[in-house]
Amino acid sequence: MIFTVTLNPALDKQLTVADIRFNDVLIAEKVQLDFGGKGFNVSRMLKELNQPSKAVGLLGGQTGKTIEVGLKAQGIDVVSIPVSGETRTNVSIVTPGGSKHIKVNEKGPTVSESELKLIYQYISKHAKPGTLWVLAGSIPPGVDCAVYQQMTKQIMELGGDVVLDTSGEALKQGVQAKPKLVKPNLFELSQLTGREITDLQEILENPVIASSIGAKFVAISAGDKGALLTDGKNTAICLPPKIQEANPVGAGDAMVAGLSFALYHGYDLEQALRLGVACGTASAMQSGTRMPEWDLVEEVRQQVRTK
Repeated sequence: MIFTVTLNPALDKQLTVADIRFNDVLIAEKVQLDFGGKGFNVSRMLKELNQPSKAVGLLGGQTGKTIEVGLKAQGIDVVSIPVSGETRTNVSIVTPGGSKHIKVNEKGPTVSESELKLIYQYISKHAKPGTLWVLAGSIPPGVDCAVYQQMTKQIMELGGDVVLDTSGEALKQGVQAKPKLVKPNLFELSQLTGREITDLQEILENPVIASSIGAKFVAISAGDKGALLTDGKNTAICLPPKIQEANPVGAGDAMVAGLSFALYHGYDLEQALRLGVACGTASAMQSGTRMPEWDLVEEVRQQVRTK
């Protein structure tokens, strides 16, 4: 079983406007709501890959209830861990075709130690050999940045595997527990290593950059410039096809879902990365944070080039 954990979920609201202008009143031509947060997005993409998952998340207030009901209506198996605060709402403002966008994220509700403890208790009951746990997203107020490191240690001690997708200090501390897969983008990789990294070629020429992170597999995404996946000995690079981008928000989560699915089912490096890139690319073609259907993912996968 694949589990996804979302500590700071969000109701994603996308407003489509004719043009983005500052100091003016903009009229939304279209409004779209998606039930998100990085882990929940991964579960939504996994469903399109016909892979069952349990989506564990901290949910509170009416917004949290809206997300839970919405995800269940989509066939997602939601494990709701209640919190007293109101789950956040994130707002994207985009122009038709996605050529311009602004995204504003709320910080999220403050989570108490007793509320967070409920997730640790859930992990202790369900983590075991053969399970894969995707720990994804930002850390809500009140939670220590070492939380993913602690969860990774707990899951691995119980025999499970971990995919980690976060950023900043939470990523720096999380990789110290040596998860199975970590997926930074170039900016997050620069933060993690303390050196500015601007392209995948630099990583190829200096393989110690990826191997020093400590995870068994390291995937590095560079948007339309492609992505890299390495196990420290072998490396694959895949380039996506040119697309009409609608909204890139959520594309990284779709890629994580594809990679998680592939590693869970024992794909080799190249095939795993091809699926991950196809999921991410197809997601960027969708409005809002909607996840693409399998037929589109497969169509894109056939166009992904291996370098």
